Amino acid sequence: MPTFDCPVCRNPLSWDVVFAHQGVRDTMLALVNAHADGRKLLRPMLAYIGLFAPVKTAMRYERIASLANELVALIVTATINRGGRIWPAPVDYWRLGFEEVVQRAHSNTGLRLPLNSHGYLMEVITGYASKTAAQAETRNEQQRAGHAGTGSHRPQTTTVGVPASIQAIAEQPRTAMPASARQHLDQFLKRKPQHESIPTAEPGTTETTAINTGL
Repeated sequence: MPTFDCPVCRNPLSWDVVFAHQGVRDTMLALVNAHADGRKLLRPMLAYIGLFAPVKTAMRYERIASLANELVALIVTATINRGGRIWPAPVDYWRLGFEEVVQRAHSNTGLRLPLNSHGYLMEVITGYASKTAAQAETRNEQQRAGHAGTGSHRPQTTTVGVPASIQAIAEQPRTAMPASARQHLDQFLKRKPQHESIPTAEPGTTETTAINTGL
């Protein structure tokens, strides 16, 4: 039967090996059970597992199956326990994490190969969760401060305008009082006050006196 090299472990494979070897079957079952939407995980996960392959020798099928099962056990919980805290880890975080670690491994960023643990992957995924939590906290702070359409609002002030007719009268230039009106006003102010008598009774008598009152 024709053979081909596995892109992950670099082992030569044939169809009889694929379907007969226990380690290969365990690996395939682990990948299938990883997630209901496992197709998005399959290629990134296999590429990530390939980072554990020895530099000069092929990786054993049993080792591939073991790594796959370790990852599946982590993925199905959808959480990561890191730094004494439980972080959410949805399937998209795992896919992005696999892709980022593989990219860094092939871009000479100082990531030493082969990998011997999932610690670096855990740090990457924890970073995603931490960033999401920080963004959520920022939105909550903005809402509490009244910046995101919720919270307290500044009261609006309404300016009442002066009607145009009153404004026009107020803006008319002042004119001098006519002479006839001034004369009548002066005569009124110069009038002597009139007096009228109001009868009052003296205490103990029946006589009345006149009290002058000015108008």
